[in-house]
Amino acid sequence: MPHARGRRRQASAASESSRFVFSACSIPCERHPEHNEDSFISDASTGLAAVFDGVGGSAAGEIAARIAARCTHQGWKTVMRRLQQHYPSGLLLDQQGDHHQELGRYLREVLEEADELIRTEGAQLAGTDDLATTVALGVLCPLSNAPGALLLYAHVGDSRIYLLRPGEPLRRLTTDDGLLGKLVENKVLKDSDALRIDQAMRFEDLSDLELNYFRWRGGITQALGGPLPPTIHVDQTTIAPGDRVLFCTDGIHDNLTDEEIAALLKAGPRSSVARLLVERSLQRSREERHMTIRAKPDDITAVVVTCRF
Repeated sequence: MPHARGRRRQASAASESSRFVFSACSIPCERHPEHNEDSFISDASTGLAAVFDGVGGSAAGEIAARIAARCTHQGWKTVMRRLQQHYPSGLLLDQQGDHHQELGRYLREVLEEADELIRTEGAQLAGTDDLATTVALGVLCPLSNAPGALLLYAHVGDSRIYLLRPGEPLRRLTTDDGLLGKLVENKVLKDSDALRIDQAMRFEDLSDLELNYFRWRGGITQALGGPLPPTIHVDQTTIAPGDRVLFCTDGIHDNLTDEEIAALLKAGPRSSVARLLVERSLQRSREERHMTIRAKPDDITAVVVTCRF
């Protein structure tokens, strides 16, 4: 179900048929506790997980994220019904199957519809066309000939998807549509320097120029419902038993470093790991600036999917 607004929202679900455990948690920024500009989807029945981070002021941002979550959830259910007419096993895929590309196209179409709905219904509800939302979304499709799954994922903006595999470093599956990415694209920064800036903890870690880049790293270059139709990034990867996939808004990854995220994903119980990530991010957001430059009050949302052994 899509979730938004108000105080803390949590959800956890497990499904034997889907082989996954879903854990989700979202809290509004303490500066505006009555409005949560984040929304999320955590639906074990369809294998769908997503986070949305609304922009355009608290009321407009909340509307954009809520509409995108509702439209995406309903749109994917429609896709599932359509698929069941052609594939009796639903989304039980052969690892070498030929309809992965078709599913990726459906995923893009669902987000394109959400983008259009924000521009129309969203603008009417908000009374302004200055509203948009990021998205990081994934669909887990069990494999018929292997114990894992295919993860089809899409994103726009700076909400992220991470993959943690036992015994391996944390892997970021998405690249932000943001300032640091543009600086790398324009060859102003190297990838390694952009990562170092993004992961900095203290003022002394960065030069004055790099500190400016750090402060503006949250500026996004595109979103659903933004001034121009977005480029929706779609990709896929294979998920194995024991893997964990994190979908999060920048309230998580702006406050926590990748190393901290990895440690929490490793240690957290599968039904409550999202709550642990949100609570630790909230603690960081309250820290004084002389302790860390990462402290950022914000709406904070995480959805974690664990592939069971």
